[in-house]
Amino acid sequence: MTDSFLVHVAAAEQISPHLRRVTLAGDALRTWESTGKPDEFVHVHIPDADPAPGWEDDHDIARHYTIRRWDPSGPRVDIDVVTHGHGRGATWARQAQAGDVVAISDAHGYYEAPAGSTRRLLIADATGLPAVARILEEATPEETFEVVVELINAEDAIALPSPATVTVEWKVSGNGRGPSALVSCMERLPVPEGDTYVWVACESAQSRKARKFIRASWPRHHSLYRIVGYWHVDQEQQLAKWNALTPEQQARYAEIWDESRPDEVNWMELEPYLQELGL
Repeated sequence: MTDSFLVHVAAAEQISPHLRRVTLAGDALRTWESTGKPDEFVHVHIPDADPAPGWEDDHDIARHYTIRRWDPSGPRVDIDVVTHGHGRGATWARQAQAGDVVAISDAHGYYEAPAGSTRRLLIADATGLPAVARILEEATPEETFEVVVELINAEDAIALPSPATVTVEWKVSGNGRGPSALVSCMERLPVPEGDTYVWVACESAQSRKARKFIRASWPRHHSLYRIVGYWHVDQEQQLAKWNALTPEQQARYAEIWDESRPDEVNWMELEPYLQELGL
């Protein structure tokens, strides 16, 4: 994170049983800049009850959330938080009240359909639903979307208005409450035609399985797909494995991830290395 912006909770509302919208506002947002990408996200830094100086730059208290809507006239941002579980982020969203202070980071985004293409396949679990909603809302009438979303509860299916042509399939599975069905859904779909842009956002282990499936069964140029791991079902275990690596192993990871290359190109080299490390 290069900058942090202190903001306050302006409002909070439950929009489905497991999805809560928190609206953040504040003068600091006048210098915050949107990427313009519909899946853009920020790190929300959530302080402890008695925050120490510099808490707004502490990555240990940060959680990654999609900007569901950006209103520069406010200025304000809406973030939709999945509230299953009792982690820092879910607890904060459930208890958020007007006036609460947090910090957000610069925005980053991944969604980048190639110019000239109009066909899209979006696949996500509940954490990816806010990005799916914004992608569809900001689409054009010329685009056609096939969407698969894995929910915690059938009642979490929200309206997905769009000027585009959209087909949606809702699945109740995964999301830390049982086996995910996302990759099995992909396996029964026909191979996406031509320049269809495939975007997948879900739990990290499932995202890696989706990437493996695409490369084996839907071979395509790296510009025609983007796979994003939004969260870890076993975050503490993964963190422990990472901390157990030698400095040399961690340095090798950093060498492989070259910021000058597209992320999906980096993953072609990084995935075998992670498997070698048991990650």
